[in-house]
Amino acid sequence: MEQADLAESFVGGVAETVGIDIAFKRHDLDNGIMRIEANGEGIGVLIGRRGGTAQAIDELVRTVLQRSGGTTREGKIRMDMGGVRARRAAALETFARKVAEEAVETQTEIALEPMNRMDRKIVHDAIAEIDSVESRSEGEDPHRRVIIVAIESEPVDDE
Repeated sequence: MEQADLAESFVGGVAETVGIDIAFKRHDLDNGIMRIEANGEGIGVLIGRRGGTAQAIDELVRTVLQRSGGTTREGKIRMDMGGVRARRAAALETFARKVAEEAVETQTEIALEPMNRMDRKIVHDAIAEIDSVESRSEGEDPHRRVIIVAIESEPVDDE
């Protein structure tokens, strides 16, 4: 895949510049996006504090791919430095399910903290799999947040 090769080449060059030897592993996701995981000794430098460097690298890769004419604004390639993205997605899905349970128990809307669009998508996708709740986003970036709402179940008529 040409896009994946270009993404790996770019990230490999960044890693080489800071003196890190990395290896790549490609993961095809069910939604048509490829996650490329980069690992190696010292990968923490490419992750950065709270994943900030990893997020910046992902944005740079997206820009490189856009300029090569091979991707849309959303992109088909997601870089994952040291598996941070995969771990974050799993944690967000678990969190979303817990909040959904709380929304159903209390029959209230629950507003989450503001988050970036990729994290909001993970939460929306997790909520979409649960019949008793739904989600929506409110606000403007960078203060846009997900609202989780219990769906009122209709009474069953036993006649």
